[in-house]
Formats: sequence, structure tokens, C-alpha cells
Amino acid sequence: MRSNIKDLISWWKIKGESESDPFARFFFFYVCFDAWITAESGEDSDGSKIKWFIQNDNCLKKVRSDFWESSETQSWLNSLKQLSPVEDMRPNHRGEYTNLNDINNLEEVVKYIYQIRCNLFHGAKNPMNDRDANLVEFSGLLLKKWVLWAYLICNA
Repeated sequence: MRSNIKDLISWWKIKGESESDPFARFFFFYVCFDAWITAESGEDSDGSKIKWFIQNDNCLKKVRSDFWESSETQSWLNSLKQLSPVEDMRPNHRGEYTNLNDINNLEEVVKYIYQIRCNLFHGAKNPMNDRDANLVEFSGLLLKKWVLWAYLICNA
């Protein structure tokens, strides 16, 4: 990973670690994840970056197995699964859903979190709504653990 991207991720990672608000924490760690896959993929669009991430070997993807099976991570993933599906809240996509059926299917998990990100970033997640708050909280905790772990392993 280029050092300027590594430095940027490090800065966002520090901001995310110090954040107590789950919505802000999710934002900071999604920025880390997005910067990472943007730098490695060279892709412009979000969909292309996600597709690249799923289809190609990369350190961020490989280190997932090191913590994915922990009871803490499994608990967060199961909580996200229980909140499935997530509706696509864009005006012309209402009634379209992203499901999380298999918590060990990386593609499903990434696409599910990406849908939560899209809804949040485009104004369709309400911090006063318990379901929205839980979706963002569990996704943010997962991203935080993943990014921190990968940063230590992949940049050693």
C-alpha cells in the first residue's frame, strides 16, 4: 500500500478509535475500508471497488479469517443477520433488499454493510431509530476490528 494512503488510513483509524458515537465511528472506519480498497483496486466507482475486493486476493480480505471466528465477531455478525434484510432507500429502488443469510459469506457481509453505508451516507439512517442504530453499531464494530487488525498485519 502506498505510504500516503497508509498515512491517511492511519489518521482516519485514530479518529474512529476515539469516537464514541456509533454513527461517526462507522463513518470513520468505512472511510478506512473504502480508502484501502480504492488504493489497491484502482477502481473509481463504489460498485467496482466492492466487486474487485470480492473477486481478488488482497491482504484485507485474507486477514479476515484471523478474527472472523471469534465469539465477539460472530456475535456482531449474527446480530446483523437478525436485522436482515436492509432496504435500498434510494427513491427509485424502494422495495429492493440486501440480505445477510450466511455470516461466513464474505461477499454477502460486504454487500450488506455497503447497503447500510449507502443508506447512511444518503440520509436514510436515523440515529433515533433503534434498528438503524443497531445496524450501524454492529457494522461499525466489525469494520473497526477488521481495519485495526488488517492495519497491523498488512502493514508490518
